[in-house]
Amino acid sequence: MSGAIKSGSIVDGNREERETQAKEKEFSQDETQQQIRENEDTFLEGLLAAADYAANEEMTFEINRGGKKFFSFTVTPLSEEALHKIRRKYTSYEKNRRLGIKVAGELDVAKYRCSVIYNSTIDSDKEKIWDNEKLQEALKGKGHHIINALDVIEALLLPGEKEKIMEALDRLGGYTDDEDEGFIGDEEKRIETAKNL
Repeated sequence: MSGAIKSGSIVDGNREERETQAKEKEFSQDETQQQIRENEDTFLEGLLAAADYAANEEMTFEINRGGKKFFSFTVTPLSEEALHKIRRKYTSYEKNRRLGIKVAGELDVAKYRCSVIYNSTIDSDKEKIWDNEKLQEALKGKGHHIINALDVIEALLLPGEKEKIMEALDRLGGYTDDEDEGFIGDEEKRIETAKNL
């Protein structure tokens, strides 16, 4: 059995694209294993750099209406596990009488969005905005039903703003349908999207 190692486009942590000539060479299984061992450190460095990049990724949203900036906050991408927990929390479950098991029903989309926005917000901005007790009391005084930080998000952000933030969070987390962006992403487009919220 033989393997093939191909070289192609490489993207480093600085997002500078370097092209290498594509060469295809057939290797035996032993030669393939040797190539892997020889390049293992470079491979591991790339994996660790990708993990560090994902852990340190941030995006700042400015909430502007009528040409006036009201406030801004910074978010980081959530882990897949965190997103799954949030989705489970805001999904109703119904017992299927025929099968005798619980099945997922409706997702409370409004609470789900607010929870994702809250949990992705950096801690300092959570304290200043979403968890701010004075703000919560002021919103209650204006007739808003405020019990927790999710209600503050519901009161402060318009539905369209929450939708745009969710789309930007998806891109930040690596979920994208745009083939031009791929998994590399385009920082300028993300910054422009965040500014236009």
